[in-house]
Amino acid sequence: MDITYIVLYIIISILLIALISFIIYSIFKSPFKYPYHIIKFDITGKRTPNINDLIDNHLNMYGFNKFLQHCEKVKQWQIDNQERINKSKLKKLRTKQFEKVVDDEHIFRFELMKKQTRYRQQNYVKSAYTVNITIAQTSFNFNEIQQRYDALANIDFECTLSEYNSKEQRKQMTPALREKISIRDNFTCQCCGKFMPDGVGLHIDHIIPIRKGGKSISSNLQVLCSKCNGKKSSK
Repeated sequence: MDITYIVLYIIISILLIALISFIIYSIFKSPFKYPYHIIKFDITGKRTPNINDLIDNHLNMYGFNKFLQHCEKVKQWQIDNQERINKSKLKKLRTKQFEKVVDDEHIFRFELMKKQTRYRQQNYVKSAYTVNITIAQTSFNFNEIQQRYDALANIDFECTLSEYNSKEQRKQMTPALREKISIRDNFTCQCCGKFMPDGVGLHIDHIIPIRKGGKSISSNLQVLCSKCNGKKSSK
């Protein structure tokens, strides 16, 4: 037999084996992919923050509806795939594959991302490009997110849970929070009505003192003039 025909026969055989293998793989591979809800936080140029604080801020800002909607989406996905399994000729295999994919304990994924600049060189010309790097991640099930949301609701979504439970409440009195309270109270003492637009003599007071369990949150803060704040302190 001519060597050319032998080589051609081998090539065709390899191609047929590859095609058959691909068909078998396509038939038996899992068709299921769990629909995770992934939220990414871009912290480029920032210190690495506590990922739980970012989740709390997200819940404070956007609420809980998107999480509820995604749970409904996952339930419908499960119903649709169960119907698909019931109609399948490979019911046992598909059931195992489906059960392996379902991951309700990690339905919500949160990732910290940083943009990183890299360089490539082509024809002696260096050019920059950016890639996203995941530096931390965590996941929650529905009940864990709901419990976190309920805990934030109990403090009227005024801050993160770690800020609320911090033993260093004075450190939570940031310049931004002071300014927020000053603007809210119109730079006016909430006791005597003195107007202090220049900020001279303006104090941000804890209505319930820190030593008695008061928190550095908006609902527990007010503007007082130095005189009224002094009277309160003396009491």
